Amino acid sequence: MSSKTVNISLPEALLKKLDSAAKDEFTNRSDYIRDSIVRRLKHQKVVDEWGDEGEWETVVDFRAISPNGVPVKEVLTALKKLNR
Repeated sequence: MSSKTVNISLPEALLKKLDSAAKDEFTNRSDYIRDSIVRRLKHQKVVDEWGDEGEWETVVDFRAISPNGVPVKEVLTALKKLNR
């Protein structure tokens, strides 16, 4: 398949986010944009490795327990209470 070069203008802040996201996925800017466009045209959503679409619900906010960090023992205790 042949390719054509397309020029677009983006705000600098958006370009920085784009480059960071591409780097996080071990790809380059062009491939990241190309993949995003293909997904959008196919009406696909990005799904993470657990199969969700990135919509997370906060169950326990450990910052409320201690903004300086929470010992593992307290985390496990809080999680066990959720399973009951």
